[in-house]
Amino acid sequence: MAPNLEPLFAQRTKLLKASDVRELLKYSQDPTVISFGGGLPNPEAFPLEDLKVVFEELLHEDNTPSLQYGPTPGDPLLKRALATMLAGRGIPANADQIIVTHGAQQALELFGRVFLDPGDIAMVTQPTYLGIFTAISVYEPDYHGVPTDDEGILTDVLEEELRALAMDHLRPKFLYVVPTFHNPTGVTMSLRRRRALVDLAAEYEVPIIEDDPYYDLRFEGDTIPPIASLDKEGWVIYLGSFSKILAPAFRIGFAHGPLDLVNKMALAKQGVDLFTNGFGQRVAERYLSLGLMKRHIPKIRKLYRHKRDVMTEALEESWPEGTSWTHPKGGMFLWATVDPAVDTRALLPKAAAKGVIYVAGHAFYAGEPEINHMRLNFSYSSDEAIRKGIPLLGSVLRGEGGESRLEEAVPK
Repeated sequence: MAPNLEPLFAQRTKLLKASDVRELLKYSQDPTVISFGGGLPNPEAFPLEDLKVVFEELLHEDNTPSLQYGPTPGDPLLKRALATMLAGRGIPANADQIIVTHGAQQALELFGRVFLDPGDIAMVTQPTYLGIFTAISVYEPDYHGVPTDDEGILTDVLEEELRALAMDHLRPKFLYVVPTFHNPTGVTMSLRRRRALVDLAAEYEVPIIEDDPYYDLRFEGDTIPPIASLDKEGWVIYLGSFSKILAPAFRIGFAHGPLDLVNKMALAKQGVDLFTNGFGQRVAERYLSLGLMKRHIPKIRKLYRHKRDVMTEALEESWPEGTSWTHPKGGMFLWATVDPAVDTRALLPKAAAKGVIYVAGHAFYAGEPEINHMRLNFSYSSDEAIRKGIPLLGSVLRGEGGESRLEEAVPK
């Protein structure tokens, strides 16, 4: 008989909740289910030939340093390469102000550790990347959600909120944004809103966490500079990842910010994992410094533009009137809106029974959600699966057909 450990668990464990996306992964083992739920890169986007060359080089180096323990803030070679990459994005980066993390998700968790006491204000957009909640909720922040539109965060509403908080002598610990090909909506924040955001951060002395994992995945339109490139006073903390442009399994993310913050994060990280995957860091460094990333990115962009087009064409052809969706110019997701009376979380079991899944929009909101949205990932599934799955969702929205599984396996 197993011991009852429940009385021994810390109170904070009651705040631990499973991510809606992670819960959906149980369906990924079922070949009859088409999943638009995960944030998975397409396997065709992995630079396999380049990786073979890099692996061979690293494994034949004297003393194989890529297999040794490494410094907590990150491999110095990678940090220098990252500083060069960020300078190319217009961000005046310093390698000493960079910490390499176990995926960008760990950086979010470390922000919670070093910034938040119970009851502190953490500002997010409405909707926002749901991983911010799983990363920091254990630190018991008071979430303040700021609405968005097709230009990103509503900076006039944000200004009113900051002014009201200041009058009550309250100062948010940070504002978290995903400004470029936003997860979950796919929307990109306009340049004028980015400038306004920088001004507000400086005026009210509130750090901005700019999460920018999709920067290189633009396949349409002109590049908009990162918020950090507009920042002259150091209030923007820039967060990036190799998961979408190399491979997620390496778990290589990074953050660039004020030196005192990076040092605090490094101290916190020591107690978590000592250092980030050393082999993965060296792979990422070679991917950057040898120009392999620059050569490979156009292939990913071409692939994802095609996937987006296949999905939007299927939506136009098969979804009922009254539904709508965003038209992202990059990234991996679009945001669909259905009849206001439809609860997409309640609808999900019916969709799964017909062999297709998505992420209901509820999980992306701090506080009361809007119930009639869903996030659809277009990057991962095969063209055939998209062309089958989107009409299946359309039929679920119409209430058509029975709740039987697809009779044949569908390629992902």
